[in-house]
Amino acid sequence: MEETDIALMARIKMGDAKAFEVLLARHQKSVFNLALRFLGDPDEAEDIMQNTFLRILKASRTYTPEAKFTTWLYTIVKNLCFNVLRSRKSVELVSMDNEYLPDLPATEENPIARISQSQLRETVIGAIGKLPKNMQMAVILSKYHGLQYDEIAAIMGCSVNAVKLRVHRAKLILAQELKGLKQET
Repeated sequence: MEETDIALMARIKMGDAKAFEVLLARHQKSVFNLALRFLGDPDEAEDIMQNTFLRILKASRTYTPEAKFTTWLYTIVKNLCFNVLRSRKSVELVSMDNEYLPDLPATEENPIARISQSQLRETVIGAIGKLPKNMQMAVILSKYHGLQYDEIAAIMGCSVNAVKLRVHRAKLILAQELKGLKQET
């Protein structure tokens, strides 16, 4: 049976390096992908991932499981990403390489359909990148990471209703932004 993140944190607190390796292996990809979606730069995302796990290691002695581990983890990632974005002093449109993004299901198995799916993915990601940062975060955590609204609220430091409103408004903006796609295809 797989050990829980909270149990691993208890072992890390006692100085167990193997537990840290398991935790790192379990979460490094999702931490990297989340940071990449916010920052758009694989090198910066790698730095965020490393800094996140350094913070976990440093905080392991004082860690108390008041919420889900992933809520705490994604809060660290969010804060580190926002620090980077603040240091840039200007918010850039996030463009991302295909290799880091989840695949949208292809409707047909022919080259034209695959190209269309790739273009669609790029267009959707570009539209998400244009959203205000708080809406981006709510959409990314909800749709790409599958978190519940209460978990997102804890990460973002707002109410569940605020998260619902951000996701709803983001959907409206995205629908408006992407409405021409249906007519083009």
